[in-house]
Amino acid sequence: MPRTQPSQPAVLDEEARAVLRRIVESLAWRQLAVINILGHGLKFVTELDVKLRVVGELDRALELFQSVHALYGELGWTDIESAVRDRAQDVPYPESRLEFGVAYYLSGLTEEVAMQSFVECAYAPFAAIAKKHIEAAAQRPEPTRFLEYCSETSNRPHGQELLDRWVIAARRAFGRADSPHDAQALKLRLKNKRAAELDRIFCERLQPFLTSCGLKLPELDG
Repeated sequence: MPRTQPSQPAVLDEEARAVLRRIVESLAWRQLAVINILGHGLKFVTELDVKLRVVGELDRALELFQSVHALYGELGWTDIESAVRDRAQDVPYPESRLEFGVAYYLSGLTEEVAMQSFVECAYAPFAAIAKKHIEAAAQRPEPTRFLEYCSETSNRPHGQELLDRWVIAARRAFGRADSPHDAQALKLRLKNKRAAELDRIFCERLQPFLTSCGLKLPELDG
């Protein structure tokens, strides 16, 4: 039997390259945000086993960012860090161990949901990166300290404040529902889910956690 030849990445025209560049840069700044949150959060963790787990997650996040960095270069672009620096700087940092647990959990869920849109991307190397993101994000456990904290009803107002901060940031990361860039990416088969659908999936995935905490989904302004 003839040997099966490996599939080649789709050839991108200039329009598709421009859209893919925006997509890759959006992924890069979200991944840098996760890396920075993990690095920052280490100072709140005292137990050695937990520190090692966070360091392991940080190492995986850096490997994934390295893949994105390499893809960016292969496509002919340079200095992805400078391209996303301003956006990455706008991401908040957790201010306590309790908030770190929420930020870490929600950032992982955000990436897992966002990457669902790219696993069938017409550009195969990016589809492969998306699959790796989903595998890594799915390993993150729920924040047990936060769940225990919210089991006391008197703590829930503060818990809701912490949750609101990170859920709102996560939902905005999916992009505007009416964005022409979103429609363009779908047309070019660089993604297969609209921003509004990703937001819906995220909210559905989050609901069992909200129920366990006795909290509610915050509304987006505008």
